[in-house]
Amino acid sequence: MVNTPAQAPELPPLDDTTIVSGNALDHQNRRLADLSDADSIFYYENSRGSAVIMSAGIHLLVFLLLLYTWKTTFFEGAATEQTAQGGIVLVNNSAQSPAYHQNPSEQNSQSDSQNSTDVSQLVEQTTQQDIFSEIELPGGLPDGTAQPVIETNGSADSALPTLEELTNNKTSIGGDFGKVETGVFGVKGKGTRFVYVFDRSASMSGYMGRPIHAAQQQLLASLEDLQENHQFQIIFYNEYPSIFNPFHPAPPKLLYGNKINRNHAVDFVESIKPSGQTNHIAALKIALNMKPDVIFFLTDADEPQLTTKELATITSRNDSVGASINCIQFGVGRNLGTRNFLVRLADLNGGQYSYVDLNKLR
Repeated sequence: MVNTPAQAPELPPLDDTTIVSGNALDHQNRRLADLSDADSIFYYENSRGSAVIMSAGIHLLVFLLLLYTWKTTFFEGAATEQTAQGGIVLVNNSAQSPAYHQNPSEQNSQSDSQNSTDVSQLVEQTTQQDIFSEIELPGGLPDGTAQPVIETNGSADSALPTLEELTNNKTSIGGDFGKVETGVFGVKGKGTRFVYVFDRSASMSGYMGRPIHAAQQQLLASLEDLQENHQFQIIFYNEYPSIFNPFHPAPPKLLYGNKINRNHAVDFVESIKPSGQTNHIAALKIALNMKPDVIFFLTDADEPQLTTKELATITSRNDSVGASINCIQFGVGRNLGTRNFLVRLADLNGGQYSYVDLNKLR
C-alpha cells in the first residue's frame, strides 16, 4: 500500500454568483478559515511561534547584558577608610600623685586654637615651675636670678667665669672636668665617687683614743673637699661593717656631697666607738659593690691580716670597677718597710700606701 500525502481540500471556485450574492470580505475570511484547517498549512503557525520565542529570548539576553554592564560600570568607588583621632596627654608627676591633662576633641576652629593655647601654657608652666624652679644645680652653677658680672675698669666686655668658678671644684690643670682631689693622711685620690673604709675595732681605742679620733678628723676634713656633684659613702667596721645610711630602711648607697648629707655624715662619724674584732674583707667587698673611683682603707693592721687568696679576691672584683685602693696604716714607732698586706693591696689596685706613727699624733 502506498502512502500518499494528504491533499488540501479543493475550494469551491469563485463564481459570479458568490461575488454578487456575498460580501467580498466575508468570502476571504471563509477561505482563510478553510486554509487553517488543512494539515499542510500547520507549519505557518509553528514557524510563527518559534520566532516569537526566539525573539523574546534575544531581548531577555540583551536586557540582562545591559543590566550587568550598568551594575559594573556605575560603582561607588573605594571603601571609606575608618580613621581614629588622637591627642596629646600631659602628665604632671607631682610628689602626691600624677595629674593627667588631656586636650579635648575640637568642635570648631575657635576651640582648636583655644585648646592649643592651653596646652602651650601648661607645658611652659610645668617646665618653669615644677622642674627648674625647685632643682638645685650641682657644682655651684649660677641659678636663674644670677646677674652677669660686668667689669668696672672701663672695658665693655663681661668677665667670663673660669672652670673652677663654674664647677666650684678643685679641678686639676690637666682637665678631668667634674672630678675633685682629696686625701687622708697625705694619701691623695681623684674622682667623683669616694668610699671611706675605716677600722673601728677595739685596738683603735688605744693610746688614749688617739687612733680613732685622728681617723675621724681626717675623714671629715676630706668630706669638706667634696661638692654637691660628688658622691661618698662611709663604712666603719670591726667584725661587722657599719654603713652610713641616713635613709634607713632603704638600702645603703652612694650619697651626694650636699650640705644635708654632709651634716648627717658628721653625726654618724662622731657616734662611732671602737669595739670588737676585725674583718677587713667583708667591708672591702661592700665598698667595691658601690663602684667608687677611690677607696680610702684605714686600719692599724691588727690581726687577722688579709691572706694571699683574699687579696686575689679583692683584686679580681676590682677589675670590673677600676677603683684605686689607697691604704693607710696606723703603727707605733718607725716604719720598718715591711711589705705587708696593705702595701700589696695598694700596689695591686693602683693605690698609694701611707704609714702613720701614733706617737706623732696629737
